[in-house]
Amino acid sequence: MSPLQLSASNLQENPQATLTMSLAQTDFCRKNGFDPQSPLCAHIILSGAVTKVNDTEVDFAKHSLFVRHPEMQTWPSSHNWFFAKLNITNIWVLDYFGGPKIVTPEEYYNVTLQ
Repeated sequence: MSPLQLSASNLQENPQATLTMSLAQTDFCRKNGFDPQSPLCAHIILSGAVTKVNDTEVDFAKHSLFVRHPEMQTWPSSHNWFFAKLNITNIWVLDYFGGPKIVTPEEYYNVTLQ
């Protein structure tokens, strides 16, 4: 993030944020004939507080970002970029009709991928 971004100044006033991701961002829903607004085109909703990463986390954050977006390494340093994270407090999964499923952060972080 950069202090020049509107969202960064907003988060200084109130660090609470929500991030929503959907399988509509992939080709999964299209391939399966699901409308992007259908609950069958699963969404995950994460909410919590955005904070700057600490000194022990910065190397991991840099690596994680630059592996996916290497061009960002050359963005102007005059923008005073910093790394931030979402400290998740609430998680909702919407993947079927009838409302979201509530997942605790502990369950989320302890999942075993198969």
